[in-house]
Amino acid sequence: MIVLKRLADAKADGDRIWGVIRGSAVNQNGTSAGLTVPNGPAQERVIEKALAQAGVPPASVDYLEAHGAGSDLGDPIEVQAAAAVYGRGRDEERPLLIGSVKTNIGHLECAAGIASLIKTVLAMNEGRIPKQLHFHNPNPHLAWEDLPVRVTDEAVAWPPDGDRPPRAGVSSFGISGTNAHVVVEGNGGPDRASTLNGARMPAGPAVAVPMVLPEPGGWTPPAATDVAARETRLLPLSAKSPHALRELARQYLEWLGERGGEALAEAPEESGDGHSVLADMAWTAGVGRTHLARRAGLVFRDVASLRDELGALAERAVEDDWRRAAGPGTAPKVAFVFAGEESVRDGAGMDLYDREPVVRAVLDRCDAALMEERDGASLLDVMFGRADAHGTLRDPEWAQPAAYALGCALTALWASAGVRPGAVAGTGAGELAASWAAGVFSLDDGLRLAAARGAAVARPKQRMAAAVPADGAGGTQDDPLEDLEAAAEDMEFAPPSVAVVSQVTGRRMDGARAPDGAYWREQAGAHGDPDRTSAALADLGADLVVDIGTASSAGPTALPDWPNAEEGAEAPFAESVASAYEAGLPISFAGLFAGETRRRIALPGYPFQRRRHWIETSA
Repeated sequence: MIVLKRLADAKADGDRIWGVIRGSAVNQNGTSAGLTVPNGPAQERVIEKALAQAGVPPASVDYLEAHGAGSDLGDPIEVQAAAAVYGRGRDEERPLLIGSVKTNIGHLECAAGIASLIKTVLAMNEGRIPKQLHFHNPNPHLAWEDLPVRVTDEAVAWPPDGDRPPRAGVSSFGISGTNAHVVVEGNGGPDRASTLNGARMPAGPAVAVPMVLPEPGGWTPPAATDVAARETRLLPLSAKSPHALRELARQYLEWLGERGGEALAEAPEESGDGHSVLADMAWTAGVGRTHLARRAGLVFRDVASLRDELGALAERAVEDDWRRAAGPGTAPKVAFVFAGEESVRDGAGMDLYDREPVVRAVLDRCDAALMEERDGASLLDVMFGRADAHGTLRDPEWAQPAAYALGCALTALWASAGVRPGAVAGTGAGELAASWAAGVFSLDDGLRLAAARGAAVARPKQRMAAAVPADGAGGTQDDPLEDLEAAAEDMEFAPPSVAVVSQVTGRRMDGARAPDGAYWREQAGAHGDPDRTSAALADLGADLVVDIGTASSAGPTALPDWPNAEEGAEAPFAESVASAYEAGLPISFAGLFAGETRRRIALPGYPFQRRRHWIETSA
C-alpha cells in the first residue's frame, strides 16, 4: 500500500515523504498481433507523456523499474522503447540502469505495478539499487552493445548527480493493452533520513507547532527565545492487549539500542538545527499513531530515564496490568475543580511560565490588563516574588487575581492538549476561573472581577471601622462588597456553556441564566464544601476530577476518591497528561510541543500478536 497526497499538503503536515511522483501517463496499445504482444511505439508515447508532465529531460532519469515479465518477445520491445526515449542526450558513461522486482517476488498480476513503485522508492531512500536476480544470459534479440542501458546484474549505489535528487521511471503494462508509466523523484537527502531495523527511512520536514490560544484577538505570542526548553517529555504507547503493549516497549528499547544510547545520552536536548531525536520520537508517537485501548504514558527526561520506564513496562506482569482499557467512544467525563486564593504561594506558575508558551501568553495578557488598573504595578512581579514587586500574595488584592490568572492559564494549557472539562467548580476566586472556562465572561472581564473581589475582601474591617463613630453611637456600616457588584455592571455575562457547580448553592448553576454582579457579591461571602461539590459532580456524570492548582495540576482522580485523595507534590504537566492519557482521555499531543519545531521520524510499528488459526486433523 502507498498513500498519495499533494506534496504541499504533505510538507505542511510534516509527513514522512518517500518520494514525489513528478509525472504520470496512461495509454492503450490499440490493435496488436495478440494479448501478449506489446506495442513499442505506444510504450514510447506513454513514457514521453509522463516525462513532459514531469518537466524533466530523459537523460536526467537514472533508473527504470521495468515491467520485465520475462517474455522473449515482450522484454526486447520494452527495452527498445525505453532506450529510444531515455537514451536521448544521455552520456555514454551514464547508461540507464534497468531492473524488475518480478525476479525478486514474482509477477503479482494486478499488484505488479504498485510493487514496482514501492521497490523504486525503497531503493531511492536506501541509495542502492538491488541486484537483478537470475540474470545470466541477456536476451539475444537485443543488441545490448548498441543500447544506452544496463541491467543491474549486481547491486549498485544509486548514481549521484550533484545536488539533483534521484529520479526513476516505473512502467506497468496490463494484459489488456493498457500502458502506465510514472516518473518518480526522491525527496530530501541523508539529513532527512532516520534508521529503523538497519534500514534507512525518510524523516518528515521540520514543522513549527503552533500555539492554540483560548480566545480570539488580543494575544501577543511570546518569542521563541523567551521560552525555555521543556525538560520532560511524554512517550505515549498503546496497543490492543497488555501483551502487545509490553512487546511495543521492548521494540522501543531495541530502537534506542540501535540509535546508540550512549550517543543520545551525550547529545544535548536540542541540537544545533533545533531537532532532538528523543523529542522527535515523542512527537511522532503522539501525533503519528492511532491511540488504542491499552495505554502507557512514559514520562522521561533523558535516555536513562526513558530506558528505565520502557524496561519497567516491558517486564510488568500481565496480571499486574493496571492500565485502563480505553478507546473511541469510551472517554470518561472530566471535571475541573479550581483552587482558590488560599492556595497561591510565591513562585506559583513560574516554571510553566518559563517553558509553556500558552501559559506565558495568558499570564502576560492578565499582567498587562491589571497594570492598566493599578498604575503599572505588575501581577507577575508579585506572583514570582520579584524584588521590585508592589505587594505580596498574602494580600487578597494580589492573591485573588493571581489565583484567577493561574487557573485560566492552566485551563488554556489543558485545552491545548485536547482536554476540556464537561463540568467545572471552584472555591473563592477559583470559581471565577471556572466560570471563564465555562464561557461566562471574557478573560479580561474575569480578571477585573477577581481584582475587585480581592480589593473588597482586603479592606472590610477598615471600611467598617471608618463608618462607626469613636464613641460607638450611631453611624452605619457600608457593605465592602458593593464595589464588587458595581464592577460587574459594565461587564457582559453569558449563560455557562458547560455545567458549573455553584459555591453558593452547592448545586449546578442555572444553565439558562448568566451569573450577574449580584451573584458574585453573594458568592464572595459563601464558603465551599468539597463533599457537597463532589456529590454535585457525581450527579452531573463526572468520572474524573482534575485539580487546577496554582502552579501545576495533578493528573485526573477518579471521582469516588476525590476530594479525599492524598495530596502530593505538584506533578510536571507531562506527568499529569500521562495520567489523563492512561485514564482514557483523548489527548492532542501537539499541545505538548507548542512553539517548537519538530519532525516525524521512523519508529517501531505495531507488534501484532500473531496466532495460528488452523484446524489440525488427526492421523
